[in-house]
Amino acid sequence: MAVLLALALAGPLGGIFFSVPLAVLSLSAQVTGAAPALVSTALVTMGLGAWMLSAAGEPSREEALQLVAFLVAGSVIGVVSGSLRTGRARDVEARIAAARAAEEAERRASETRVTLEALRASEVKFQQLADAMPQIVWACQPDGIVYWYNRRWYELTGIPEGHVDDASWLLVLHPDDRQRCLDVWYESIRTGQPYQAEYRFKFPPTGEYRWFLARALAVRDEAGRIVRWYGTSTDIHDAKLTEAALRASEERHRALAEALQEADRRKDDFLATLSHELRNPLAPIKNSLFILSRAAPGSERARRAEQVIERQIEHMTRLVDDLLDVTRISRRKIQLRRTAVEMNELVRRTVEDHRSVFERNGVSLELVPADGPAWVDGDPTRLSQIVGNLLQNAAKFTGPGGWARASVEAREADVLVHIRDNGIGIEPDMLPRLFNPFIQADTTLDRSRGGLGLGLALVRGLVELHGGDVRAASEGTDRGSEFTVRLPAIAPPASDVPTCHPTQHASQGRILVIEDNLDAAETLKDALELVDHEVCLAHSGPEGLAKMRALRPDVVICDIGLPGMDGYEVARAIRADPAQRSTRLVALTGYASPQDLQRAREAGFDCHLGKPPDLDALLQMLHELMLAKSSG
Repeated sequence: MAVLLALALAGPLGGIFFSVPLAVLSLSAQVTGAAPALVSTALVTMGLGAWMLSAAGEPSREEALQLVAFLVAGSVIGVVSGSLRTGRARDVEARIAAARAAEEAERRASETRVTLEALRASEVKFQQLADAMPQIVWACQPDGIVYWYNRRWYELTGIPEGHVDDASWLLVLHPDDRQRCLDVWYESIRTGQPYQAEYRFKFPPTGEYRWFLARALAVRDEAGRIVRWYGTSTDIHDAKLTEAALRASEERHRALAEALQEADRRKDDFLATLSHELRNPLAPIKNSLFILSRAAPGSERARRAEQVIERQIEHMTRLVDDLLDVTRISRRKIQLRRTAVEMNELVRRTVEDHRSVFERNGVSLELVPADGPAWVDGDPTRLSQIVGNLLQNAAKFTGPGGWARASVEAREADVLVHIRDNGIGIEPDMLPRLFNPFIQADTTLDRSRGGLGLGLALVRGLVELHGGDVRAASEGTDRGSEFTVRLPAIAPPASDVPTCHPTQHASQGRILVIEDNLDAAETLKDALELVDHEVCLAHSGPEGLAKMRALRPDVVICDIGLPGMDGYEVARAIRADPAQRSTRLVALTGYASPQDLQRAREAGFDCHLGKPPDLDALLQMLHELMLAKSSG
């Protein structure tokens, strides 16, 4: 292009000699760019102008035009050549960049292929490892759809291995757990947070629901996007059962601790009550003894003091008997002497025995027998004790002017005894605890109605020993109460069974009393001598044996806890003497458990009585023993 331009200018300007510099400038522009070519053109033009001045002086008009044409042509050629060079350079750079980009893409593709192959290999290893695990292992897509289960899933479900149904886990899930599990799972899918839930699965091989613990974590790529979920389901059924058992055990221990605290509180209340109840009769007894020591024998004042002492001793005896009976019942050591008992007659006699108590309290007492006979199989003494305790309860909690009613109801399968009154009633929250030992309705400080809170506990224990039950009902405070005893009925016996025996005093006989308590021995001697017995006293085992050989008594009444040798040893020594084998032996002791009775029989005693004895019962026993001795 530079040569052609130079030839074009050569004609009109006569500047053929400019073609060579223009060609050189064009090459320079191609190599160095437009800017250096323009600079070179300006320098060459200046050089040519200087050469023209030095050669011919002032240049002609034609020469000046030639310099200008050269400058313009050189500039145009430099710009055009520089632009061409820049375009070619840009093309080269683009081709180099494209080559580099292709190379980088190939490298990345290769790395991706290696990564995917490693990932596939890793997942295969993971699946092989998961197939050997006892837990259920599963994998999900980012949206939560299951696409893989391990072998354990197929073993439990019976589904062909490799078959994946996203909804199959819902089919074995307990219906009560379904919505809760789905809600937690969808929340984890939405937030990407770890998934954890407990639920119950029912698989065909087991046929029962078992507890499982499910956990799942999201797997993310380098950009933090979730690519899959991996989860496990672990059988925790045995652990849940153990946990439930532990909770139940904790509840039982907590309840036991509370019961122990309640028992301890009731024990404290009972001890306070026992102290109160024992001190109360001691005061009138002490006062009466003071009166007897100063009043004229046989006077009205002395007689009243004796009656007070008798009543208070009976009260203390009843307290002690109640304590012993509750202990025996709780230890299952009460033995019933069963016989056929007609309840109409038993209730009638018991009502008459307690009528005086109601009369003193100003309470009317009504008896309503059953329309026909009401027979049960039971111990008459204990059945009378049941009815008597309920009657005492009615008399205690019914004020003057009130009424009480004892009624018997004979039904086909059972006999009911109702004791109803219109007294102070029972609060509703007290009813469930009423038959527990040491529970009382009277919790006031003065305890005007007294008692140890054992009467109703004894009633329940004795009724249950007879195979029956007892219940209490009340409409509330000041609305009265009703107690109902249910006993199994029996068919009437072939002949009437006597239910009581008339008390008969013994005929005159010789009696040896071996008792280390001097007061007890002297008072018993006086009581027996009042009914014409000949009585001798001994205060130790050896003394008793010596007097036994001298007196040769008909009956020996012997204490068990004696100094020197106990009552069992005394009895064995008497039985070992052939001359004394016909003598009747009665154990009179505070040791009155079934084991004590058994030991007494083994030692040779004919009868056993607990302290303090019922004197009428003792006299009846002596009468029977002497009759047996004389007939033998």
